[in-house]
Amino acid sequence: MRSRGVGWASIVTLLTLLVLTGLGAWGTHQVVNNQEDRLLRERANEVGLILTSAVTSLTSQMDVLGGVLRSTNDSRAAFDRAGEAIVNTSNDQVSLAVMTKTAAGLTVEMAVGGGLRHGQVIGGHRGQAIEQALTSGTLVPTTVFGSGANRSIGLAIGPPTAPPGAVLYRQDRLGLPRPPSGANTAPFAELKVALYAGGPTAQQALAATTLDLPLTGRVKTLPLTVGNTTWTLQVAADHPLVGSAAEKGQWIVLGGGIIVSLLVAIVVATESRRRRSALALYDSEHRIAETLQRSLLPHPPQLESITIATRYVAGGGPGQQVGGDWFDVFALDGGRIGIVIGDVAGHDVSAAAVMAQVQAALRAYATEGPEPAVLLSRLDLHLSTSQIDRLVTVFYGILHPPGDDGRRRLRYANAGHLPPLVRHADGWVEELDAAGSLLLGAPVTPVNRPHADVELRPGATLLLFTDGLVEAPRQSLTQRLVRLHTAVAATPTGMGPDELCEHVLDEMQASRRRDDVAVLAVQLTQVTGAEASVVERAET
Repeated sequence: MRSRGVGWASIVTLLTLLVLTGLGAWGTHQVVNNQEDRLLRERANEVGLILTSAVTSLTSQMDVLGGVLRSTNDSRAAFDRAGEAIVNTSNDQVSLAVMTKTAAGLTVEMAVGGGLRHGQVIGGHRGQAIEQALTSGTLVPTTVFGSGANRSIGLAIGPPTAPPGAVLYRQDRLGLPRPPSGANTAPFAELKVALYAGGPTAQQALAATTLDLPLTGRVKTLPLTVGNTTWTLQVAADHPLVGSAAEKGQWIVLGGGIIVSLLVAIVVATESRRRRSALALYDSEHRIAETLQRSLLPHPPQLESITIATRYVAGGGPGQQVGGDWFDVFALDGGRIGIVIGDVAGHDVSAAAVMAQVQAALRAYATEGPEPAVLLSRLDLHLSTSQIDRLVTVFYGILHPPGDDGRRRLRYANAGHLPPLVRHADGWVEELDAAGSLLLGAPVTPVNRPHADVELRPGATLLLFTDGLVEAPRQSLTQRLVRLHTAVAATPTGMGPDELCEHVLDEMQASRRRDDVAVLAVQLTQVTGAEASVVERAET
C-alpha cells in the first residue's frame, strides 16, 4: 500500500508539473508574440517615415518643373533641360510630360524620356486619374498599368503647380517586382517590405524586397497617403525580431519544465539577482551613453544679434544606446551664421561615430562658403566615397547679416529632414517645407538639390528638431506635426528660445520617447518698434 501510495503521489506530482510546464510554455509564447508584434510595428513605422520622405522628394521635383515653366512662360526648351536633368539620373526609367485636355483626351504637349512622346493621347483609367489632377489641386497617382517589364506608374499634378489648364505628369517604369541589389545589407535588411499602389496584389506592387507577394504570415499593413490616394505598405520580419533563442522560448520552457519546477526557488532567487544586476548595468550604460552623446554635441556659441537654446533628451527605451542626433551653429565669414540639425539612422556607437564624422565634414565644407544645396551634395558624395552605409538626414541653412531694418535672409536646403518651424514676432508659425530632397546616403542621388530663401525680422525664432520629438506609437506623423505646430503657435509673444524649447518638450512629452530628441532654437534679437516678419521665398 505504501508503494502504491508513493506511485499515486508521483503521478499527481508529475501531472501537476506538466500542467505548470504547459502554462509556463503558453505564457512564454504570449510574451514573445507580443514583443515581436511591438518590434514589427515600430520598424514598420520607421519604414513608413522614410517612404513618406521619398514621396515628398518626388513632389518637390514636380514643384521645381512647375516653377521652371512659370518662370519661362511655358518654354519647351527650359522644360526639356530641367526634365533631362531628372531623367538622366534614372537610367531611362522616368518620363516627364506636360499634358492638356483636348477633344481626343489628354494630349502630350511636351515630353522628356522614352516613355511618352509629343502628341500622344492618354485615355482609359490612366487618363481618368490624370484628368483629376486638373481640378484636385494635389498630387494624383495612377494605378500600376502595363505588364511584365513594361509595368509603370504615373504621378500627375495640376494647377497651381502646373500651368493653367495643364497637368505635369511623371511616369516611372517599374518593371517586374524584384528585390533591390544590396538588400541583405540595407538598413532594413531584417524585414520584408512591399509597397503597393492600392490593394496588396503583385500587379500593384511598386517596390518589394522579396518576390513572394503579397506578404503572408505576421504582416503589418500601414496606409501611406500620396496626394489624393492611399498606397498600402506591408512589412514582415524575414527573421524573428526578438531573436531566434527568444522565438523558441516556449519549447525551451516545455523541455526543461520538470527540472525548472524542482529548482524553482533557486532559479527565482538567481533570476532576481540577475535582474537587479542587469537593471543596474543598464542604468550605468544609459548614463555613459548619454554623457558620450552630449560630449559630441557642440556648445552653442555667443553670436551677435541672435540668441540660441538647445536641448538633447536621450531615448528612454530598454537597450537604448548612444545615437546619431546632432545640431550645430557656427560663424561663417562675412557675418553669416551656419545652422544645422541632422540625424544618422541607428542607435549605437557606430551611429555616433558617423554623426561625428558628418558633423566635422559639414563644418569643413561650410568654411569654403558654398550654397546650402551645394554643400549637401558634397556631403552626400563624402558619404559615398567614404563607404558609409548609414542614411543621414540634414537641414542646413545660412543666416545672412541683418539689413538696416534688422531683417535677415535665411537660405536653406533640406536632405530628408523634417521641416523646421519659424515663429514670427506676431505669433504666426510657418513651416519651412521648401527645398526638400532625398536624404543623404540613399541609393538614388539627386543631380541638383534645391535651396530656398526666407526673410526674417527681429523677434522671429527658428525651431529645428529631430524625428524623436514627433514620433509616437499608434499616432500618425501628420497628427504629431500638427500638435507641435499648435504648441509653438500657443506660446506667448516674447517667449525666449530657452522657454520655447522647454515648452515644446513638455507639450510633446519628449521624456517618454523611445528615440533620442534634439531641439535647436535660434531667435533673432528683437528691435524696438519692429513689425512682424513678412516671409518671402524664392526657390533656386
